[in-house]
Amino acid sequence: MSLRRLAHENHAATVPGSPRSPQSSNGGPALPSTPRNRVSIGVYRSPASAPSLSASVPFDWEAVRTHQAPPYGTPLQRKARKSMASAPATPKTPRKALVRKKSYWQRMQDLPSSIAFHLSMFPQNLPLPSARTSSRLIAGTMHFTHFLLRVGQYRRASHWDDIYVEDDDTWIDWSTLFTLILIVAAFGNAAYLFSRTRKYHFHRKQDMMSSPNAKFVSKEWDQLHAPTKALWKRGLRTGWRLFVMTWRFLLNLSPPQNLAYPNSNSSKVQELEVWAPGDLELQLFSLYSPVHAFLWLATNSSNWIMMLISMGLLTITLNLLIFTYKTLIKDKELIAAEVMTEYNEGFVYPRMNPVRHDVGVMTHESEIVNIW
Repeated sequence: MSLRRLAHENHAATVPGSPRSPQSSNGGPALPSTPRNRVSIGVYRSPASAPSLSASVPFDWEAVRTHQAPPYGTPLQRKARKSMASAPATPKTPRKALVRKKSYWQRMQDLPSSIAFHLSMFPQNLPLPSARTSSRLIAGTMHFTHFLLRVGQYRRASHWDDIYVEDDDTWIDWSTLFTLILIVAAFGNAAYLFSRTRKYHFHRKQDMMSSPNAKFVSKEWDQLHAPTKALWKRGLRTGWRLFVMTWRFLLNLSPPQNLAYPNSNSSKVQELEVWAPGDLELQLFSLYSPVHAFLWLATNSSNWIMMLISMGLLTITLNLLIFTYKTLIKDKELIAAEVMTEYNEGFVYPRMNPVRHDVGVMTHESEIVNIW
């Protein structure tokens, strides 16, 4: 269209008498002049040579999964990075870098800070064995200690069932003390195992979750700038609350509601407290639980075989239950991950990155109207 319009203008400029033809000073027709070139992208440039605003190429997901190198580097950078540019044709010899070492005086000055850093990282910086190995060592030591205690009590007693022995020489029974320590350690490990939780807050969940660990809590959004009340105000408020609660108790009335002042920066969010057991505590619980400790207390010369079999069956049952439950959780995670992968590849990715192509439309010269 631009070429045809340019040809019409040139033709009109060369025809005498035309309103567009130039006139000389004496009234006669002047020689034709070359018109000024106009900037027209369609004249000298093809749309295919310019970067397209709509066309796209399909994304190579297989190259991303296999971590293949890109075919070209970043064009905006003169010196391409090693992670973006392709591998060089001729490998260069590595540069020999000189590393400056600290002097003896500098190392002596940094020694206190290094010691403080390692103390702050204790015991995470110790090369401890794995959780399974550590739990087996601890549980084996506790079982062996309990076995030695039972053997010592049998030797001092006249009969195996006579556990409590009266000794005039010592005022404390060390076997009973160590047995109590082992029982407390077993119960402490169980309490620590079942009390380890992790909290999650759901800010967009309005309905209550069907879980006994879910509850609504007040979330302070601006805790750093929250004003702190004076001590005498807090004491006066606590005294008034105790006074009201006392009289309500004496008059057989319902207890007062929460007298906390509403805070504009706080809002109710749903909190889910999820059980997060540790591997060491879980393995130790399966090998030396409080039930194992009490089975050792009930062991004597007539039933020690049955007690050892019972403890072995209990250990196998707990380990099998833990292993099966962990496998179930991993299988659910794999199923959820595969469902999300199929959903992304089948629905999300095709709609986020559609493959588009440029299509040119050409008109016939009979459709062009001569406006001159």
